Amino acid sequence: MAKFQLVDQFGVPVSSSVLTEERAVPSVTGIEHPFDDIVAPYLYPARLARILREAGRGEMHDFLTLAEEIEEREPHYRYVIETRRNAVTSLNIQVDPASEAPRDVEIADFLRDEIVETPAFQTLPDMLVDGLSKGYSVVEVVWEVGSAWIPKRFVWRDPRLFQWDRATRKELRLRVQGVDDGVALEPLKYLVHVPLLKMGLPARNGLARVGAWSFMLKSFSMKDWATFLEVYGMPLRLGKYGPGASADDRKVLLSAVRNLGRDAAAIVPVGMDIEFVEAKGFSDKPFESNVRFIDEQVSKAVIGKPGDGAGSSKAGEEVLDRVRVDIKKSDARDLALTLMEQMIRTTVDANFGPQKRYPKVHFPIPERKDLQVWSNAVAQLVDRGLEVEQSQVYDVIGLKEPATKEGGNPVKLLKVPAAGGPAPKPPPQVPV
Repeated sequence: MAKFQLVDQFGVPVSSSVLTEERAVPSVTGIEHPFDDIVAPYLYPARLARILREAGRGEMHDFLTLAEEIEEREPHYRYVIETRRNAVTSLNIQVDPASEAPRDVEIADFLRDEIVETPAFQTLPDMLVDGLSKGYSVVEVVWEVGSAWIPKRFVWRDPRLFQWDRATRKELRLRVQGVDDGVALEPLKYLVHVPLLKMGLPARNGLARVGAWSFMLKSFSMKDWATFLEVYGMPLRLGKYGPGASADDRKVLLSAVRNLGRDAAAIVPVGMDIEFVEAKGFSDKPFESNVRFIDEQVSKAVIGKPGDGAGSSKAGEEVLDRVRVDIKKSDARDLALTLMEQMIRTTVDANFGPQKRYPKVHFPIPERKDLQVWSNAVAQLVDRGLEVEQSQVYDVIGLKEPATKEGGNPVKLLKVPAAGGPAPKPPPQVPV
């Protein structure tokens, strides 16, 4: 058994039997899997407005279905939303002890060895950041209860299995067939990630609310473009009949003109002509311009810049520049807060008891520096007597520090060359 009895936010003891089994399954909810509903093929302005209005009231089934379909049908939206997700999930997670005290270091090592560096945890950030598109993401946690309480398995759950409460629209509840307001989620059983994309109701969150309008308008342009391209450049087949032609004669001529577009062969009665009129002055530029404009607006909404986000002044920084840095920092902060509040504190409390301070789990974003400018500045400061640890220099330039003998050596500082040695060359003056 665990060393400490876990309780929820109201002081009610948590049953270990609930934590060790899966709950968001058809046997509990009464809702069958998978969901086969589709919304996108029948989308038009009035229906989209109704879907978004219902989602704002907490009825999110159609909106969540549409959000998933947009990612399947719209290549540009899929690209930019994956780019934004990967900007966070590609970061290395870091566990820092609350202090250098042996107990705090032991707790941090436990979290690192038993949770963060396990294979099950590696895909957890990917599951949680799915909430960027849909407004929230829910992951069910299956715990292992014994000598230690450890989250051993993480199961992504379809967001359509959950609903917001009708009273406040801020509490996420499990959908259960026959229960209008759903059922409260068991404490410590679920990780609910609601990224702070905007202020207001969580039900009105999610980038798919913006992407839905762009998806619909772009689909209209793409359909018109495809229709235009079917006949673009083809000569107009103009049939001519005399004043005495009967209705049957006109039908024969019309059929012949139509067949020329498919079979390139036709017959017409004597006295009837078919003329080919070349198409001139037509262009598909308006369709292309509209599609590009919509894609740019989606890019601005999702990754904070127009285009695909790949533009950069330096090729080596291309990947880091795909998502605006302040957006990336915000997403990393939201993800770290969810893990800290809903899993890390719980795991520490269950295995070590409540603590005054808890380890920090976060996703540090590497800062890019111009090494030449930085090294010149450090060299000038050391020449003027500033003491700088060599280990800091190794960290910045990304080199491994030479191994020390057992027992360790004193801290090494950068030094100015001795007076008897050759005078160092002055560093080149690089304008900042």
